[in-house]
Amino acid sequence: MKTKNSIILSGSAVALAALFLLPGLALADVQGSLYIQGPGGSVLVNSALTVPATCTVQDSAGASHDFTGHKAICALQAAKDTGIITDFVVTDWGFGFSLDSVNGTANALDWSELWQLWVNGKTADVGIQGIVLSQGDDFQLTYGPWPTGIISLAQNTPGGPVVTDIYPRRLRVEEAVSFLVANQQENGSFGHSLFTDWVAIALGAYQGNSASAFYAKEKLVEWLKENQIPAGSPLTDFERRAMALMSLDISPYNGTETNYIQAILNGFDGQQFGSVNLVNDDIFALLVLLRAGYQAQEGAVANALQFILGSQREDGSFGDTDMTAAAIQLLDLVSSGKERDEAVRKAKAYLEKKQESTGGFGNVYSTSWVLQAIAALQENGDSWVIDDRTPEHFLALRQASDGGLLQAESKENRVWASAYAIPAALGKPWGSILGTFEKPLALLPKEASQEGSLVPSVVQDEKAVVVESIKQQIIALQREVAVLSQLEYIQSELDRIALEVKAVQVGVVAFHIEQLAQNIGQPRPETLAQAPAPAPAPTPAPPVARVNEPLAPSQDLSLDPDLSAITLVQEDETTPLAAEAKAAAGSQGLSPQLIFLVVIVGGALLMFSGRMSNVLSLLRKTFFKVYHRG
Repeated sequence: MKTKNSIILSGSAVALAALFLLPGLALADVQGSLYIQGPGGSVLVNSALTVPATCTVQDSAGASHDFTGHKAICALQAAKDTGIITDFVVTDWGFGFSLDSVNGTANALDWSELWQLWVNGKTADVGIQGIVLSQGDDFQLTYGPWPTGIISLAQNTPGGPVVTDIYPRRLRVEEAVSFLVANQQENGSFGHSLFTDWVAIALGAYQGNSASAFYAKEKLVEWLKENQIPAGSPLTDFERRAMALMSLDISPYNGTETNYIQAILNGFDGQQFGSVNLVNDDIFALLVLLRAGYQAQEGAVANALQFILGSQREDGSFGDTDMTAAAIQLLDLVSSGKERDEAVRKAKAYLEKKQESTGGFGNVYSTSWVLQAIAALQENGDSWVIDDRTPEHFLALRQASDGGLLQAESKENRVWASAYAIPAALGKPWGSILGTFEKPLALLPKEASQEGSLVPSVVQDEKAVVVESIKQQIIALQREVAVLSQLEYIQSELDRIALEVKAVQVGVVAFHIEQLAQNIGQPRPETLAQAPAPAPAPTPAPPVARVNEPLAPSQDLSLDPDLSAITLVQEDETTPLAAEAKAAAGSQGLSPQLIFLVVIVGGALLMFSGRMSNVLSLLRKTFFKVYHRG
């Protein structure tokens, strides 16, 4: 037992001696790496670093603090001491330390952008004073909105640090689309027509299975059909709206109340579209026209294309990064040729020089258009690499947790930037997003006449087709005129025959009436003449009679004559005189057949000549002549 205790005491003594005599064994430095990613994804530091076991750090209030145990805060102090960084600031909050700034880049006052801590590619769950680094660990700092991803991670190897990609190189397209859908207004738009049109292009490029995106498109289509670009707006507004419509398979000719192709053609002055001092209105005009049935060899398109090519500068640009990227997308729709190919080569070289160390081209908007231009060049955006950063890296680092880009900016700008980024991340230039439409034959550009007025102009390669069309229209009109002439002749003949028929009918009626009158004027039979005359009655003079006309104007009397429809009544509407008239007529030798003939003749005259009053007049004279003779 004594021997065992002696061994334990001896071992303890050796350990204590090692701690006092060889402190380096317990407090040896560790080797690791330091990676610092600043604003915009710029890599400030990516190097190996020796992390000391102890350090003294001064906080933002000027107080000094001692740290032991290979803390991450000691890694920053070592980086400052060795000149890897120029400065850093920490604040002691009592319960922990916050990293406030590195190399002068400080956290935003509202914490919308801040420094974030990582170890071996994973976010730290303690403050900088609590992170303990081990041999071979990688300590990373990133600056931006939470959460900001790490572009790359340095790993130590015998040959030095090797950068490997640990952050997705792809924009989260589905989340970006969801962000747009979430910001759609109740009326289907996305606010200003500028943002609405670009969202339409983005949703046209998106072919995913999102149900919410599908319904958002439906609402957007209705809004686009109901809301037109006002007359007098800049030409680029009409061009952008045409692109939006075509992206959603709506005809720019007749899909809405406005013919946007004609509106664009109205901006052609004979050589170029819109302002002679701008090239963007020409680029977007041709992007639309070449997808709307026009050919690059046609007059208006060919002239504007030459204007665009002539606008390219010595450095290969078409003014700036944006317009150069747009021009490449346009030229992707033009057949290969010496002049065209040379322009594309120079434009590509210009863009290659403009790529920055962040992988982007200055901002989200320009970077998105360049990515589309890269796709138009049939190249992969991942091949455009600077310091292991690509254009899509640049976009992905600016995508927030809600899917939208540029978290710190206004909602309108976020919608705009996200709408730009979606087609770029999908690798779709405008030419592949816009649907194709056939050009109506009658739609032609306008050119300036010698007097300065705008007159329709037929481009050279359309003349034969247009002339043939006009000939066919003339022939059709001639046929219509011939048919109309024949119809007019037939109508005149029918009118003449009708007049002759009416004349014959009137003659027949007149003849029968004359015969009727002659029959009425015959002398009485002898038996009636010898009959004693009735004693005069002490009654007033006989009442005046009138004829009641039939009350069925829709009835065809010639087909179904109603002999009881005409009766004689007193003027005072009391006693019918039909019986007396019938007796008088019979006493004068007027047969029922003759009465029937009179009614039929009068009805015929009514039907064919429409002169009812004449018929009634004849009937009155005839019947009352008979009546008074009795």
